[in-house]
Parts: sequence; structure tokens; C-alpha cells
Amino acid sequence: MKKTLKALLVLIGMIAMLFVVAIIVNLSVFDEDLLPEVQAIKDIQTTPYEANNAYPALIGMSYYPDESFQKATTKIRNRLNQNISSNNQDFLTESDQDVLKSHEIDEAQIANISSCHTRKEKNCVIKYLSRLNKQDNINQATQTLVNRYAQLIDYSDFSEATQIKFNSPLPPLSTPLRAQRMFLLTQWLQNNTNFVSTLNKDLNFWRMLLENSHLLITKMIANAAIHNDIQILSYAIQTGYLNKNQLTALNKHITELTQNEKSLYPTFQSEMRGTMDFLEIYKSENHDFIGQLLYQPQATLNLHYTTNIKPLKQIDKIDSRTFYQSYSSSTWPEQPKSKSAISFYNPTGKLFLKTHFAPLVYQDYFARMHDLNAMLVLLNLRIVLALNDDQNIVSVVNNSTYKNPYTLKPFDYDAEANTIGFDCLDKTSVCEIAL
Repeated sequence: MKKTLKALLVLIGMIAMLFVVAIIVNLSVFDEDLLPEVQAIKDIQTTPYEANNAYPALIGMSYYPDESFQKATTKIRNRLNQNISSNNQDFLTESDQDVLKSHEIDEAQIANISSCHTRKEKNCVIKYLSRLNKQDNINQATQTLVNRYAQLIDYSDFSEATQIKFNSPLPPLSTPLRAQRMFLLTQWLQNNTNFVSTLNKDLNFWRMLLENSHLLITKMIANAAIHNDIQILSYAIQTGYLNKNQLTALNKHITELTQNEKSLYPTFQSEMRGTMDFLEIYKSENHDFIGQLLYQPQATLNLHYTTNIKPLKQIDKIDSRTFYQSYSSSTWPEQPKSKSAISFYNPTGKLFLKTHFAPLVYQDYFARMHDLNAMLVLLNLRIVLALNDDQNIVSVVNNSTYKNPYTLKPFDYDAEANTIGFDCLDKTSVCEIAL
């Protein structure tokens, strides 16, 4: 009995000693310095929105129907800048959104006409035209949105909210997509001689957003908008609307995405910035006394970066062929090794990350960006086919310099369906162009 008691006391003593050691190594003095990359993300500051920034205009499109687009945009910009100066929030708050609800433009008609997702569905342009032809008239709200869109693509700069949190309200970014479809169709149907230059301008605008945005929702909206450009232009080519001089000019303008345009790393940084706010809330609201003693906030941020963010930076840089080979392998997605929470140093932070921040899964979003890049190459091939419409299609496809970026082989040609295309990496997408 005495031996058992002695052994129990020794065990309790060892546990107590280990606990004391754990407390000591988790004193704030032993917290890590933030990694330079993490510090840079933490130091991201708000900057006032300037007059040439398209971000307030994207939001302003949806509001104040009785005002000019310039005045509507100015009101949104002033509200955003006031939020920056008063509470360092560079986005519209829930209260702002509630106030704006009474100033919304009616989008019922334009939503009905343009309700087809060109990235996901076939024959969207035919559906748009069919619905457009069924309209008795185009109402004032739709005309306002189309007119505003024509002014929107004049903007040459874009920077968006940097302090947005996970639960912050998002601006109505579906409005510009709807207006874009209606605007381009209207330009085409009116036999506008500037249709090609207008479409090039539109494509430049959305590529600018793709490069300068960092929120995932904005990047995916820009991705969808470029799919709209591709499908509307493809349909214009299919109908014989464009002459060979226009086609030649277009072929020079359509290029693959640059690394900055297809990069998602700014999105990872943005989400890391949101993580910092989340961890601050956790730190202030965690009432577990023992858990707080065993928590190192800066070490937790460093671990989150090295485990969940940094590996994605490497994937972000690879070309389409390398990405395709990785994506198609049985080992994708790569799972970074996370440190066990069963250790003396920062067990609370490790357990928190394992519970709330599993390795970020972005492969489908990477795939959408690479698919969009391949669609631009496919569009080039479509233009070449139109320029050589007197030649055998199979021969032109096989001999063209425009190859599938994933395989470096000719794109697929389906003679029965009369389409060219490739297998999308993102299986929610349609990657083909009708001839």
C-alpha cells in the first residue's frame, strides 16, 4: 500500500513538474517573433479610395437610380472613406448595407435576361438573346444599369477592402456581371462598328481586376466576366459578324493570363489577415484559464502561415502543365505536415488551428484560373479557324500553334457537336467553344 501511495505521489509530482515546465515555456517572453511574411500581412493598412478606383463604382452601380453614376459612386466612395477615418474599416458595414437597401436599383428584368452562367452552362448567349427578344421593352432600371456599365469599364485602377473580416457583408458583385452581358449584347445587336474595340476594353478591365484584386469572391467574379467575354465573342464569330481584319486584330489582343492575373496568393494573404482578427477574438473571448496559459498567439500565426499558407504559394507559381500533372495525380492535394498539439510549447494554439483552420483547400479555384487561361488559348484557336474557314478543320487544329496548355497537344475537335474544347480541371465548368 505504501509503495502504491509513493508511486502515486511520484507520478503526481512528475505531472506537476511537467505542468510547471509547460507554463514556463509558454510565458509571453518565449513567444516567437512574427515571421517577416506574417508581419507584412499584419501591417497591411487602409488607404482612402481615390476617384479613379473602380471599387466604389462596382458597388455604386446597384444604388441611387435617380442619381447619375458619378454621384452614386461618389456617395459610396465618401461612405467608405468615412468608415476608414472613423474606425479603420475600408468596407461597407451592415448598417451601411441596411441604409442602401432603400436605394437599390430594380434588377428583376436584367437578372431574368442574363440568368445563365457562361462558365458552367452551354449556349448561354442563345438563351440571353431569346429572353431579350421576348421583352416588350427594356425598362428604365435595366437601361440605367447598362449605361452605368459602359462608364464602369472606363476605370483604370482597382484596389479593394483590406480589412474585411469573415463575417463582413459583401458588395453586390453579381450586378456588374448581369450588366456586362446586357451591354455587350446590346453593342453587338446595334451593329456597333466599335464592337471589337469595346470588347477588348471590357476584357482589359476585367483582367485588371483579376490582377489587382485579393478577395476570392472578386477574383471569381472577374473570372466569370472573362468567360462572358469569351462566349459572347465566340458567338459573334460563329454568326459571321466579324470580318477578317477584325479577327486578325482580335487574335493579337487575346493573350494568355499573366502570372499576376492568375495568381491566388493575394487571396491567401487576405484570408491570413482575416485569420488574425479571428485569433484576436479567440484570445479575448477564451475563458479557459489553463488554455490561455498554454497559448502563444504569434507562434500560432507563424504556424498557420508555414503549415497552411506557404505551401500554396509554391503551387501558385507553377505553370498549367505542371499543375495539370499534380492535380491529376493521386497525391493531390498535398497535405502539409501539422505539428502535434501534444507538446509543451503552444498546445492551445496548435489545437486551435487543427480544429478551426485545416489546410486550406484551393485546388478547385486554382483549376478555374488555369481553365480560364486555357479558354483564352482556345479562343485564339477559334479565331484562327475563322481566318482559315476554307481549310480542313482537323488540319488547322492539329497544325495550329495554339495547343492545350495542360497536355501541349492539339485541342479536341468534336465533328458531331461541331465544337473545339478540352477537359476542364474544374468539373463544374464547361470548356468548349461552338463552331
